[in-house]
Amino acid sequence: MIDAGRGADLALIDADASQRWTYDELRSAAREVAGALALPAKGLVFVFARNDLSSVAAYLGAVEAGHAAALLDAGAQAPLKSALVEAYRPDFVVEPGIGGRPAVRRRDAPARRVHPDLEILLATSGTTGSPKLARLSRRNVESNARAIGQYLGLDASERACASLPLHYSFGMSVLNSHLAAGACVVLTGEAMTRPAFWEKLSAHRCTSLAGVPYSFEIMRRVGYEKLLPPSVRTLLQAGGKMSEALVLEFDRFMKARDGRLFVMYGQTEASPRIAYVPPERLPQKAGSAGVAIPGGSLSVEDGEVVYRGPNVMLGYAESSADLLRGDELGGVLRTGDLGRLDADGFLYITGRRKRFSKVYGLRLALDDVEVRLRERGPAAVVGGDDRITGFCEFGDEPSLKALARELAALYGVNAAAFDLRRVDALPLKSNGKIDYDRLPKTHGPGRDPSPAPLQP
Repeated sequence: MIDAGRGADLALIDADASQRWTYDELRSAAREVAGALALPAKGLVFVFARNDLSSVAAYLGAVEAGHAAALLDAGAQAPLKSALVEAYRPDFVVEPGIGGRPAVRRRDAPARRVHPDLEILLATSGTTGSPKLARLSRRNVESNARAIGQYLGLDASERACASLPLHYSFGMSVLNSHLAAGACVVLTGEAMTRPAFWEKLSAHRCTSLAGVPYSFEIMRRVGYEKLLPPSVRTLLQAGGKMSEALVLEFDRFMKARDGRLFVMYGQTEASPRIAYVPPERLPQKAGSAGVAIPGGSLSVEDGEVVYRGPNVMLGYAESSADLLRGDELGGVLRTGDLGRLDADGFLYITGRRKRFSKVYGLRLALDDVEVRLRERGPAAVVGGDDRITGFCEFGDEPSLKALARELAALYGVNAAAFDLRRVDALPLKSNGKIDYDRLPKTHGPGRDPSPAPLQP
């Protein structure tokens, strides 16, 4: 996953700790970690990662040692970490360290076998709260890194800002694709809402910035027009469907400065990229998830989006017993997304199989409602019995009641079907995606509907 031709060229910058590694230094750090992970047979390494040099060294070192590496959130609560350790019984637990050297702890794990093709394990939910992990092979990860590099046109001149968590598949793919191309990756855990984030982006002359839809909503809120440095020529968006209005806005902005916006679609189960919209096809294809990445293909079967490619995972794991399982999908991923392909082969996602709510006898797609709300601002939607609740970072009580009546008229249901509430900030997972599980608990009846505001 590292360009073999690079030596003294800069590979990583830890923007928060003001440290730099060349490709030679990165290889040396990975080999040092691999030496500390020596075992007579293939084992399992838990890498609790954050966006720093030590976590990258731990990840690459575990792979160098020939083990299966589970990339997990270093910021997860202790009970969640303990539950995962109990479910999988790793041989080593590696935590972030100081000066680029991770802290390695050997565990007295029971003897087990790990499938020779298994290389990476990633949480599918964006959190370590679930023991369900996607099992990825080297072929899965490397083929996806190459495909991403091909359609982005990556080369050694690129300098990517890696602000998405490394344990999140999108964040991992930014690292992998750029290291495979011999480019430089700037690591930071700084929040996009802080001035320091934009200062570091400028100081390190980053050429690209990746984010989920909520990242772009934050960028609009903080005034990206003045903050985005001239060095940034490429914006990458994935991690959910972004509103068409926001796509058009950022497409116009980037093209005006001779830059590019890549709208992309993927799943952790695909290592993770599945499709992308070539920037030259915007704005005509603004509502699309794009065409299949190089080496992959898309189809819609019985309404469900099906992807085929070398990056499709081996299968799922829920305990250590599953680590011996081989390829169970044969390169075919039934995504669970509903969609359609247009005459040009561009994919349009219309919803999720499980994201529906029955309201007054009608089956309504929650994703469709959410997209309509997000045309006006950040919003999230959850469903219940005969009611859809929307949480919005815009509007006041009268305007939201009026909007609820508009939605009810649009879908032909009783006005009581929509309950729209104002919130200061939507609860987020560590990967920047909306945490739907927390919405009903945080904002249920009789509770304060406003979580803590975003940090300035």
